[in-house]
Amino acid sequence: LKQTSASRQGTGRRSPASVKMGTCNSAAAPRATSGGAQRRQKAFSDGESVTSVSSELDMARIPNAEKRTLSLGGGVDLNSNGIGYACRKGRKPAGSGAARQPNQDSWCVHHRANQLSVYGVFDGHGEKGHLISDCVKKQLPQVAVQVAKAGLNAVGTDMLLKESFERMQKKIEAQTHIGCQHSGTTASVVLHDRANARLTISHVGDSKIVLVRKKVGTAAHELEGVELTRDHKPELEDERARIERAGGRVVFDGYTHRVHKKRGVGPGLNMSRSFGDVLAHKVCGVSSEPETTVRDLGSGDEALLLCSDGIWDVISPQGAADIVKDFGPWEAMAAAKRLADVAVARWLAGTGGTMTDDITVVLVYLNQRPSLSRGDTGSTELLSSADDSACTSSESTSSSEP
Repeated sequence: LKQTSASRQGTGRRSPASVKMGTCNSAAAPRATSGGAQRRQKAFSDGESVTSVSSELDMARIPNAEKRTLSLGGGVDLNSNGIGYACRKGRKPAGSGAARQPNQDSWCVHHRANQLSVYGVFDGHGEKGHLISDCVKKQLPQVAVQVAKAGLNAVGTDMLLKESFERMQKKIEAQTHIGCQHSGTTASVVLHDRANARLTISHVGDSKIVLVRKKVGTAAHELEGVELTRDHKPELEDERARIERAGGRVVFDGYTHRVHKKRGVGPGLNMSRSFGDVLAHKVCGVSSEPETTVRDLGSGDEALLLCSDGIWDVISPQGAADIVKDFGPWEAMAAAKRLADVAVARWLAGTGGTMTDDITVVLVYLNQRPSLSRGDTGSTELLSSADDSACTSSESTSSSEP
C-alpha cells in the first residue's frame, strides 16, 4: 500500500542530539524456540524504575496473528495503568510480493511510574520495511527521552527533536545492507510528562495520533476524537512545494498521490515524510524532519490513540472515540483489541475477504493514575538491542503462511 512495485541545553548535560545511535544490522537467524526471546538494553541513563513493552521482530506470515512482544522491568502492569496495545499481521492478496512479507508495523511503550512515559508507532513499507521500523523503534524513543530530560523550553525541544530525527535518518542511510533505498517507515512518538500533564508529539508519515476527549458543550458524557497530527501526504500544498523544489513531482495514480522523480517513474511513495526511502529523500524531496507539537492536557482529555493507517483507513477518529468510550481505563487491552477487531472486519468486508493492512493500536487512558504492582524496586533495564548501542534485527525463515 505504501509504494508501487517498486535551543538551550541544560548546564553540564550531554546534548540529546549527540546521544550515540547504534547500527541497524540484519542477519538471518533461527527463530527463538520460545517465540519471544528477551534481550537486555542499557537503561535510559539514570537508573530509574522502568517498564518496557514493545513489538519484537517477527517473521511469521499468518494473517491476523498478533506480533510477538518483549516485556522487561519495572513491575508495572500496563493494563491496570490504562495502557493497551494490539498489533496484527495483515492479509495481502495471494500471489503478490506483499503476501510473503511479515508484519511491518512496530510499536513501543516505555513507562516510568508517575513520571515520564514514551509511546511510539512505526509503520514500515517496502520490501525491508519491517527491519527499518524495528530499528527506529529501538533507537528513536531513547533519544526522545534524553530530549525530555534536558528540561528545554518548547523551542529547544523542537530543535533537538528535529536534530534527533535527522541523525536517525543518516544512521539508516549508512546501513545500506538493510535495503533502505526503496523501504522505510513512519514514526509517531509521544513523550507523556505525567507530572505536568503534558504531551510532546513528533511524527513523520501517516501514523495518526488522536486525542479522545469530552465533547465541549454537551451535558452528557459524549466523547470526540480530535486529530493531534496531520498525515504527511504529497498532495498537501506545502509538502508538494518542497517536493517540487527538490526535483520531485507528485502524481495521482487514480487511487492516491505518489512521489516520483522529475523524469521517469518511481519511487512511488504515497507519503511526503518518512525514515528510510533513501532514493525518495535524495532526489524527490521527501523529508525526515518531524512536525513537533506540545499540548497541555485538561480534565476533559480521556485517552490517547497512536495507530498505524491500518486503523485510520477504515475507522475515523470519531469512530475510534465511540469504541473507546465503551471501556474503562482498567480495560485498556480489551479496548485496543476491540479497535483492531473492528478494523480487521471492515478491511475484510471492503475487500471481499482478500485483504487487510497491518494493524497497530497503542491506547493510553490519560486519567488513570499509575501504580506499581510490586513496589518501586523494579528493573532499571529496558529492552531493545543486544548490546549498549547496536540496533540489531534478526530475520527468520522458518515460518510460513498456511
